[in-house]
Order: sequence, then structure tokens, then C-alpha cells
Amino acid sequence: MRTIKYRVFYMFGIGLAIAFLFKLFVFRSATFFDEEILFVSIITVLLWEGNLQIDIFLDRKISWITLPYQRILIQILLNLLFTIIVLIDSILIINYLKFGTLEVFNPKLREVFIPTITITFLVVMIDIANHFFKSWKASLIEVEKHKTDSANAQLQNLKNQLNPHFLFNNLSVLTSLVYKNQDKAAEFINELAKVYRYVLDTKNAELVTLQEELDFLNHYLYLLKIRFDDSILFEIKIEEGNKSDYILPMCLQTVVENTIQHNEASQANPLKVLIYSQNNSLVIENSIKPRSNDVTSSKTGLKNIEMRYSFYTDEKVIVSNNGEVFKVILPLIHRR
Repeated sequence: MRTIKYRVFYMFGIGLAIAFLFKLFVFRSATFFDEEILFVSIITVLLWEGNLQIDIFLDRKISWITLPYQRILIQILLNLLFTIIVLIDSILIINYLKFGTLEVFNPKLREVFIPTITITFLVVMIDIANHFFKSWKASLIEVEKHKTDSANAQLQNLKNQLNPHFLFNNLSVLTSLVYKNQDKAAEFINELAKVYRYVLDTKNAELVTLQEELDFLNHYLYLLKIRFDDSILFEIKIEEGNKSDYILPMCLQTVVENTIQHNEASQANPLKVLIYSQNNSLVIENSIKPRSNDVTSSKTGLKNIEMRYSFYTDEKVIVSNNGEVFKVILPLIHRR
């Protein structure tokens, strides 16, 4: 209610200002206040408030965002129709009160009212345009907020998909080791604890340094060493300057696990995996040694990495396979 009263006084003041300006600079009248100025101010309030109510009504019915052209057309037609009706009715009433006639096109009144109402209508249009841009800006902010919330939820979902897969594989290894070699099983449990400490520490982390990921990878490679002995050989060459760059947590483990899943490995013919930095990227490559038994894969791990990377950089994860070498290139992310 307080806002409406303020708006009415504001509109009335605008009407007075418009009427005074016309009388001083257009019609050169020395009369600073008369009934014409009062009438113009009242009409200004009626036009302004009525057109704003039309705008508010249309906000509930037709969205500026989804139906902009339809909204503009209907808005203009309704505002014009309302303004013309108020203008004609006002002139009729004023003519009747002042002259006892119902003339619409009285020359004296037309000189005062038509220019004044034209300006009033323009002011109303400017106010409505301002209302539109504020609503449009608020809508954009709301859309971006929903996008951010959706992206965060999707990212968390993708990160959570890694943990059950990782746990399942390592529990399978541990079950086998318990029966075969209890000492190695104890070592495996110790290293697995360190691995899961990292998993817990980085659960809510968006990015980690490459050095942190390499330290984690060393624990994970120890687990692989217990399982495969010398059947898998790793060669890691990382430039010191790249170790402070950032990478997604657990992405190296995912790529390595994918490599082991799809390739044959034995002590007589070990699988060699190279991990090195090159051109602000991390490269993981291995010679292709397909398993004799086909491994069905949904390629979820690599797709997850690609999707997770899309949240942080425009640089793409590159996966290549020329029939001899399988290569994954992960962009290194620089934080300012």
C-alpha cells in the first residue's frame, strides 16, 4: 500500500511537471496553476497506473523470455487502446465540466492534452521497458543459478560413480590375496587405507595439484604391483614445472584402471604404460595388447573424465587409438 501511494504521488508530480513545461515553453502562459494543470496531472496518474497494471497483468500471462514477440505486440496494442480510451473519456469529461459540451476535438484542449498525453505515454513505455529489462536480468540470473546448481549436482554424481567401481575392483583383489598370501594381503590393506584416505580427503575437492595426484597414484601402483608383480611396468616422467598445475582427483587412477582392464599383461610380455607431461597436458599411453577374451565396456570411466573436465576448462580430453598405441591426453589446468 505504501508503495502504491508513493507511486501515485510520483506520477502526479510528473504530470504537474509536464503540464508546467508545456504552459511555460509551448503555450507561453503566465498562469502557473489552473484547472488544466490539475486535469493533466490526474490524467497522467490514470494513464501511468493503468498501463503499469496492464504490464503486471501480462507478466502473469505472457513471458518476455519465452514469447517476446507476442508479448511486445499485445503490450503495445493494449497500452495504445487503454491510452486512447482514457484520453477521449478525459476530454469529454473536461469539455462537459468547463463548456457544457461533449466535444472531443475542442482546439484549445487538444493543444494542451494531446502533446501532454503523448509524452506521458512515452514515459509509461520507458518505465515498462525498464521493468522488462529488470525482469529479464533477474530471469538470466535465475537461469544461471539453476545451471550452476545442476552442474554441481551432475559433477558430484559423476565423482560418486568412481568410488563404487574402484572399491569393487580392490575388494576383489583383496579377497584373492587373503587366501594366497597373507603378508601381501596385509600390505595391500595398508596401502588401500592410504588410497582411501586420499579418496576421502578429495571427495569434495574440485581440483587437486598434479603432485597430489601423483602421490596418490604411487599408492595405487603399489596395489597393482602386489597383484601383477612385473606384468605391468610404469614409466613416469613429469616436468617439475607441471607438478603445481591442477587436475581432476582420481582421473589418473581411472585411466590406468581402464588400460589394465582392456589389455593383456604377463611377466613374459609385460604391459608398458607411459605417463609424461607434454605441452601443458598429461599424457597416458600404452601399447595395445587386446585380451584374448573380449571385455565388454560401457566406457563410462573415460566419459566421466571428459564430462568432469568440461566443468573447468574448454580444453578437451583427447582419446586416440591408432591400432598400436592407445593414448589419453588430459589438459593441465592453471589456476590464477
